[in-house]
Amino acid sequence: RTVMSKRNLMAALSIGTMFVLMVGVVQGQDRGTPISPALALARICVSEANFTCFNTGDGMAIHEVILRGAERHGMSYVSFARAYSGRAVGDRIPSGERGRWIRELSPDGSAPPSWPLHSYAHRNGVVEVRPAVPWNRYRADWMAVYARAQEVVRSLSLSNISEWGVCEAPVHDWGGSMDRLRAERLRLIEIECGETANDFYARPSLVAEAEEPVGDDSER
Repeated sequence: RTVMSKRNLMAALSIGTMFVLMVGVVQGQDRGTPISPALALARICVSEANFTCFNTGDGMAIHEVILRGAERHGMSYVSFARAYSGRAVGDRIPSGERGRWIRELSPDGSAPPSWPLHSYAHRNGVVEVRPAVPWNRYRADWMAVYARAQEVVRSLSLSNISEWGVCEAPVHDWGGSMDRLRAERLRLIEIECGETANDFYARPSLVAEAEEPVGDDSER
């Protein structure tokens, strides 16, 4: 089925801009501060679907997109993750507090330096400033995401995706509500991946390539 309206999502200019982001990425090498595949996946996961990203299908589907992209372009897992999700783990400068603290999430669970100290609410034209929820309320959630990401990148690959994949067909992209018009213009095919915060898509060119008949020996 072609792209239809779905639910909310929080992320990703990734669909239309992915190849632009890849310009300058050296295949097989990682730019920026070295990070592990698990940390890359965990940060992207939180960026796209908050600390519950592995409670929905988002974490697993995002992992599949990164695996397929890395294989397709001959890149390492982290290189492709940086190219695809530059604001969470790459070279793009994030805007807003949330973008900064996500890039600061660490394996030891220490408080991100940019974790907000205050929250702001608009009421009747007046801005109310309140203390933000402290990091220690979320530390255990983050550590659970990171631990799960370590398990995922260690044991789940394309060779055994039939055992762990959550999507009804291969997925090559994800995007949010702000990306749906672009997805329609690109004729991306929406793929069902369960109760996800994000929309996941297959690229028509890759679907056609996968479905192309090989032919028997008599045709060669």
